[in-house]
Amino acid sequence: MGVTKARIPKYNPPRKVDEGWLVREEQRVYQTRTDGTLVRKRKRFRLIDVFAGAGGMSLGFSEGFGHAFKTVWANDFDSSCVETYNANFGRHCIFGDIVGILNDPTTHIPEADVVIGGPPCQGFSLLNKKREGDPRKQLWRPYFDVVERSGAKIFVMENVPQLLGSFEHGEIMGMAEAMGFKVWGDVLCAADYGVAQTRRRAFIIGCKFFDPKFVFPPRKTHFDPSKGGAQLAETA
Repeated sequence: MGVTKARIPKYNPPRKVDEGWLVREEQRVYQTRTDGTLVRKRKRFRLIDVFAGAGGMSLGFSEGFGHAFKTVWANDFDSSCVETYNANFGRHCIFGDIVGILNDPTTHIPEADVVIGGPPCQGFSLLNKKREGDPRKQLWRPYFDVVERSGAKIFVMENVPQLLGSFEHGEIMGMAEAMGFKVWGDVLCAADYGVAQTRRRAFIIGCKFFDPKFVFPPRKTHFDPSKGGAQLAETA
């Protein structure tokens, strides 16, 4: 007698996002990350880090911070940074100019689930008095070339706060949306998430299967006691 397979209903996302569910889900993910549950799972998400430096962003996505990501490709223009990266994350960080690397027909960008990175910020920094016309302001373009070649469904871009609201910010949003991403951005303060410095940085998040505006910026984990801040969490 044959066995009839149960039909799995097609998932239809709700038109309105349940904010209570989002809070509970965020809390659940936070707990599974901090108690080590995520890194004990076999599933590893493939990660690419563009303009990687010594690997600060890769470290934040690593098992050491409770995340289930595995870096498969990275790049930087500083040879010392590349050596440091490879010593800590495996020898897959490529040295050289990203434009030249991508123009090389022998270059292979591996498949990835997520692309992260911070294109050079000097072109947007207020400290750069000659930032108008700085060619480094266009290095977000090869970043998206890597996103496209890798087939990533999510990207995370970091830069100085002055990026948001700039002409290039509009171009970035247009490019990402044309590639099928839903995009959201905001400025975060590192101290709000446990870093011992009040460094402010802009983050642009893109996702092809969920609108990041519902979950970004993430809830703070630390607060300035002089301002009477308090963590809000749903326990039900």
